[in-house]
Amino acid sequence: ELSDEEDVAKLSRREHFSLVYLVEGESGVEKIILPVRGYGLWSTLYGFVALESDANTISGLGFYEHGETPGLGGEVDNPRWKAQWPGKQVYRDGAVEIALNKGAVDPASANADWRVDGLSGATLTARGVTNLVQYWLGEDGFKPFLANLKAGEA
Repeated sequence: ELSDEEDVAKLSRREHFSLVYLVEGESGVEKIILPVRGYGLWSTLYGFVALESDANTISGLGFYEHGETPGLGGEVDNPRWKAQWPGKQVYRDGAVEIALNKGAVDPASANADWRVDGLSGATLTARGVTNLVQYWLGEDGFKPFLANLKAGEA
């Protein structure tokens, strides 16, 4: 069971173990694929976030199941929106910084490396996506695993 303070992704509870995918190449781990889920406006969004081997750079984010409103929160399926995620950074000074912006991201902004365009007309879905990504990449999610993986201890 998660406390209200811990449960930013609106999960109620989470499992003790999770299946993580490591894509390996000749030089070792090339991609880390993590399952993520959290509540949007109408439904729980289920998906995966892929990270580069540095465990900080996002390769992609995609949802395989959700019940968000088509044309609004359902824009999480839009290839143009999903194309913004690769290259974004997760952590700044050890803290999870990745988030959806309210509106479009200004490329000249000091936060541009950690921001993705918001979902127009879908504030609660956008907040849900921010919360679920921050939760699963944070201390109560996969951050300790990622630290162990980088240290060669996972």
